[in-house]
Amino acid sequence: MDQTMNQLFSLIWFTLKEMAGQRIYKTILLTLIIIPWLMLIPTSLFMLDLGKVFMDMLFASQHAWLSAYLFFLAVPLLARDIEQGICSIFLTLPMSREKYLWGRFIGVVSSILPLLVCYISSSIAAFIWAESTWPVYVSANASLSFSFGSLLILMPYLALAAILFLIAAGATGSAEITVFLFSIWLICWSLPPVLDAMQSSEVAKETPAWIGMLLHSINQLLPDLSSSQISLRLAHSLPLSASSVISYCLQHIAYAAVAIMAATAVFNRRDLK
Repeated sequence: MDQTMNQLFSLIWFTLKEMAGQRIYKTILLTLIIIPWLMLIPTSLFMLDLGKVFMDMLFASQHAWLSAYLFFLAVPLLARDIEQGICSIFLTLPMSREKYLWGRFIGVVSSILPLLVCYISSSIAAFIWAESTWPVYVSANASLSFSFGSLLILMPYLALAAILFLIAAGATGSAEITVFLFSIWLICWSLPPVLDAMQSSEVAKETPAWIGMLLHSINQLLPDLSSSQISLRLAHSLPLSASSVISYCLQHIAYAAVAIMAATAVFNRRDLK
């Protein structure tokens, strides 16, 4: 048991160092420190809604760099493991396929945390500067709302990372992984907001009951990558109920758990020769 756990932690640590050692990772890290300060330039054009606009821009930037992380760092890592047979090296330790997949997944997810910490820290500093410069237009607790929102926005990307591993467990290379991941990313980004709008009271009156039930079921099955309601309410200083936050987090954690377990089942049956 101790040997197995040591192997798992060793793989997690190896993945962290492998990700952090890449030039694109360092580039993203440096960019995330600069982005909040660059966002102050277009924000200054909206004098009446500085805090809201600034937070919206920061949330949009977070979606962009999280997507870039998965497509340009995580996908090449898994594709290389499969195409070059690097995963077989770990499995000869010996390490079970399940431990290998979990070690890589935890390592990839953990590598996001330094990026997120730097982004939130730089954003808080930018918010403090904005509050002192434009005290009338930026609320005092804007930085706290943004930090909370950043953690919530991270949740669906944990589910997407697990879906990436599910795709990679049965894919043949980087092209196949990228195409399928992009398709799922596009569906989970665009459809949930549309389904939410179609379930509004005005539209529901003109929609048959069975269609409404179908739309509701589809909406519950798709993780909402845009987190549109989260960012909208926080940017406009609207309250978030504890029950909605808890259900939101549990939903995406459940997605991640189911996807990684399914990935393990697929990977265990895969011929790596």
